[in-house]
Amino acid sequence: MVKRLSIIVVILLALFAGEELLLPRFVSTLIAHGMTQAAGTDQIEAQVSKRPAFLMLGGRFDSVRILARDAKVDKIAFSELDTALTNVELDMNALMTRKAVAIKSVGDIDLTAVITQDELTRYLNQSVKGIRNVEVAINDGKVQVSGKLTLSSIASLAVTLDGKIVGDGQKIKFVTERFLLNNASVGNFGGTLLTEIPLVDMKKLPFGTEVRSITSENGKITIYADNRGK
Repeated sequence: MVKRLSIIVVILLALFAGEELLLPRFVSTLIAHGMTQAAGTDQIEAQVSKRPAFLMLGGRFDSVRILARDAKVDKIAFSELDTALTNVELDMNALMTRKAVAIKSVGDIDLTAVITQDELTRYLNQSVKGIRNVEVAINDGKVQVSGKLTLSSIASLAVTLDGKIVGDGQKIKFVTERFLLNNASVGNFGGTLLTEIPLVDMKKLPFGTEVRSITSENGKITIYADNRGK
């Protein structure tokens, strides 16, 4: 009798351990697949936590972290899109049937998005009319954009825009602080707005967040956003 009871206990412990180990992996894989369309990439990793693990089947999680690489959202590709969510309830029916991540409720959302210097160069070359051969340099909180400003079919001038990346609610844009033509300044009014180039609309990102801060250094732009202002 004691031996049989011991076997039953061992089996139950094994089942519990398997659930705690395998269920988070299974749900993490479902979430990663469910984010593919929204993030525009299949390079996605997800991690979930909940104790006991069987509560995940009801869509409840203590934390969910989703890391997407080369995420193509809006018109710019993010080299990294890292999102951490706490106290989350997901629609498990949508996750299981439509392979879509739908949030019923959430506590905090913290999002970090990275745009590389090369990606910003590509975007500006494709998006800014009248300027060609754009090159971008990102260092120490500043962004410098240089290229050729076309005035006619036969004339062009070297143009340089010195500025920074700023966030305005859910809009991210490049703001010019100094404008040079052929290396001669044609406007420098202590940061007065000369030009604005829209970059990202945060409303098009998978989660409802607002920009809190932006850093520009070491050849990349890092955007920090959360939902605490909502």
